[in-house]
Amino acid sequence: MTNAQQNTNSSPGLLERQGIQGSLKWGFLAVMIFMAGNSLELGFISPFLQDRGLSASQVSVMLTVYGAVVAVASWLSGALADSWRPRRVMLTGSVLWLIFEVIFLAGGVATGSYLVMIISYALRGVGYPLFAYGFLVWITMATPEERLGRATGWFWFSVALGQGVIAGYVPSLLIPVIGEITTLWLSVAFVVVGGVMALLLLKPENTEGHEQRPSAAETIAGLARSATIVVHRPKIAIGGVVRIINQIAYFAFPAFFSYYMIKSVGFTTSNWQIVWAALNLANVFASLVMGYVGDKIGRIRTTAWIGGLGCAITVFAMYYGSVLFGTNMLAAIVPAMLFGITLGAYVPLSAIVPTLAPDQKGSAVAILNLGAGLSNFAGPLVVTLFLGSVGVAGVVWILVGLYVVSFVLTFFLRPSKKQAQAEGAAA
Repeated sequence: MTNAQQNTNSSPGLLERQGIQGSLKWGFLAVMIFMAGNSLELGFISPFLQDRGLSASQVSVMLTVYGAVVAVASWLSGALADSWRPRRVMLTGSVLWLIFEVIFLAGGVATGSYLVMIISYALRGVGYPLFAYGFLVWITMATPEERLGRATGWFWFSVALGQGVIAGYVPSLLIPVIGEITTLWLSVAFVVVGGVMALLLLKPENTEGHEQRPSAAETIAGLARSATIVVHRPKIAIGGVVRIINQIAYFAFPAFFSYYMIKSVGFTTSNWQIVWAALNLANVFASLVMGYVGDKIGRIRTTAWIGGLGCAITVFAMYYGSVLFGTNMLAAIVPAMLFGITLGAYVPLSAIVPTLAPDQKGSAVAILNLGAGLSNFAGPLVVTLFLGSVGVAGVVWILVGLYVVSFVLTFFLRPSKKQAQAEGAAA
């Protein structure tokens, strides 16, 4: 009997009714703290490095390479979960992140070496997908399907709270006092705390097997299953594409929009950090609420109409709000918060895709994680390819068009009538 079945057959407690399995409760907090450290520089890394002598194209290339590594690591987090077990994947990610962050700051930023920066920053990208998305796989394995929407909502709530709110507001408060370099070093402390929590407070359950070192054959078999699932279940590939588009603007903005808002529109770095933090604050609560909304009104409808179409409208509004109103903080914060809300409406996707392959959840989530990782790559790539030729407005319109594509593709994720009846999927 699986862990999910055991929880289904017993009377769930308060946490379990919200989708939080008791054995995993500390993992949500660990992910929040880890993601705060991982994302501490996200809102100011582009102008910071350009002020230190890098060109806009150099920063964009660095973020693009980082995104490519994140994409591969995101896939690995799910692909290795069956053979390595999620906890081992998480701990591996935290160690790798710490090693390459120290190299990035001490060997790259401190010396001004672009080569060290681009290599170490890229390899640091292995860390957070293994940690955060490894935990997401654990959630999908341990949570009953009828509560999976709200469980993934709590996961993305934790990610957004760390990645957006804490990582957004902490720099805005500390940079004027201690400067950007010291603020960057603070990220190491956050990740250490998150990693230690995972080590000490997350214990593998008996249903997960033993924590012995996986064999090479087990590792290869897990990778093979995750690589071939899209052939047998093409809807999962579509889900991966929708997941790429989900955060494409979020990861494109640090590569061009933050610099545009500071250098062209006229915001100070601290004021833009406040706008960025407001966007993420709205996303935090939307990520939680949309998990419940998806379970209530339908996961497909929530993802398509509020997520896909909503993001298209709000990305448009963020740019043209700056064109019309300049440095007006209210005009910047309102569309930014609406964008954060519509981003959160993609949360049900993390419950939709695993139910398309109930016998291969780890492999299905691996493709979803690959899409999440490719967002890190695709966002800066769009900027790298098109900013020089179409400008800021043109890049914004490309992003809007991609969200319209996402809106259409989401409807192809509806399970068959037979599967919906068998799995109780919310469509």
